[in-house]
Amino acid sequence: MKLNSIAFKADTAPYTISYNNRYTPPMPAAAIDDAFLLQAAEQQKAAKKEKSKEKWYKTGIIAQVVLAAAFATMAVGTIIGLKKGGANTASKNIKLEWQDIGKMKDFPILSDDCVNPKVRKFIQKMKKRGSVDKAVIEYTGMKTPEQCILMYGPSGTGKTFSGQMLAKEIGAEYTKVQFADVSSPYIGQTSVEIQNVFNQLYKTAKKNPNKKYVVSFDEIDALLVPREKCGANNLHLAENRTAFLNGLDQIQECSNLKIIGTTNVNPSSGNLDKASLSRFKNMIEIDLPNTTELEAALKFQLRGLKAVKKFNFFENNKSNVQELVKDLHKRKYSQRDVEDIAKKAVDDFGLAINETSKNPTTEKFDIKYLKEAVEAKGLTTGAIGDEVIPAWTKIPAPTEKMPLDLKLQLKTMSFWQRLKTVFGQ
Repeated sequence: MKLNSIAFKADTAPYTISYNNRYTPPMPAAAIDDAFLLQAAEQQKAAKKEKSKEKWYKTGIIAQVVLAAAFATMAVGTIIGLKKGGANTASKNIKLEWQDIGKMKDFPILSDDCVNPKVRKFIQKMKKRGSVDKAVIEYTGMKTPEQCILMYGPSGTGKTFSGQMLAKEIGAEYTKVQFADVSSPYIGQTSVEIQNVFNQLYKTAKKNPNKKYVVSFDEIDALLVPREKCGANNLHLAENRTAFLNGLDQIQECSNLKIIGTTNVNPSSGNLDKASLSRFKNMIEIDLPNTTELEAALKFQLRGLKAVKKFNFFENNKSNVQELVKDLHKRKYSQRDVEDIAKKAVDDFGLAINETSKNPTTEKFDIKYLKEAVEAKGLTTGAIGDEVIPAWTKIPAPTEKMPLDLKLQLKTMSFWQRLKTVFGQ
C-alpha cells in the first residue's frame, strides 16, 4: 500500500517539534507584532529606570555636598561661639543684679520680733567677728568668718529674708540665684550657666575688694545631689554638682563674698551630698515661727494700712489677735502664709467698703476679715506634713530638643539664617 505524501504551501512554516513531540502551530503575524511592541515597551522602561538611577545618584552627590557645607558651617559657628565664651541660643547669659538692702524702705530691723531668734543670734555674732581687731586675730589665732552658710527649714520660714537681713547688717550688697535661673533643657548647659554665675561673682568680688557681697542660692538641694543617687541615667545632676563645687572652690580667695544656700531639706535626711555639705561650715535650722513671731509678722504686713493706724486696730483687739495667732501657730503657718492672709484680708476689706460705704475713710478694719482669710487658705505645706521632697527629684533630664518658640522662628528663616541662629552667629 502506497502512503500519500504530505504537501505544504510555500508560505507555510515547517514542522515545529516541541518537547512532547507534538506539533506547535506557527505564531500569527499579529502576535509577532504584539511581542515586538511588548519588547519595545520593556526596553523603554529599562531605559527610564537607568535614567532615574542616574538622576538619584547625582542628587545624592549634591546632598552630600550640601551636608558637608552645613557641617563645615556648624564647625565654624561652634569655634567662633567658643571664642565668644560659649554663648549660643541655649545660653541664658544670666546677669546678676545687686541691691543695697540697707536702702530699702520699711525693711525690718534685726531687733524686730519677726526675725528668727537663731538668725538674729547668728547675725550678731557675724557682725562682731567682722569687727575684731587684727592684733586680736593674730594673738588668738581666730579664723576668718565662714564663707558658706546653709539655712534649712520648712517653706516660707524666712530663709531668703534671713540672707537679706545678714547683708543689711554687715553692710553688703545682696543678690539671689534660683535654680530656675540656671537650669536649662539643653544637655550640659545647666553646668555652664552655674559656672557663668560663679565667674561673675569672682570678677565682682575681685574688682571691688573693699565692698562686701552676699548671694543666696535658693533650692540648693537641686545642686547638692548625693553621688550615689545620681546613677547612669542622671549624669547631668552630677555635672551640676561638680560645677557648683568648682565654683565654691573658685571663690575661696574672695573673703568679701559670702554664699548662703537655702533648702527645705534637712541635711540629716541623706538627700544632700556630704562632700558638698563639708563646704558649709555653718548650718542653721529655721523652724516655723512661734506665736510672738507670727504676731510680729502680722503687724508688719498690716503696717501700711491707714484703717489699722487710725483706729488702733491691734491695741483695741488684743485678745482677738492673740486668739488668731494661736490658731495660726496650731495650723503650722509660716511668715509667708501670714503675708498671704494679710493680703487677702485687705483685699476683702477694700471690696466690702467700696460696695457698701459712702464714706470709706470712716470704716474700721475688722478682725473678721483676717479670720475669713485664714479659713479660706486652709492647709499649708507645714500642716500637710513634715516630709519634704528634694528639688532634684523633680528635675527632668535635659534633652537636645529645640524649644517650640525657636522652631517657629526658624520656619520663617532661610537655610543659612537657621544655621546662624542655632549656632549663635
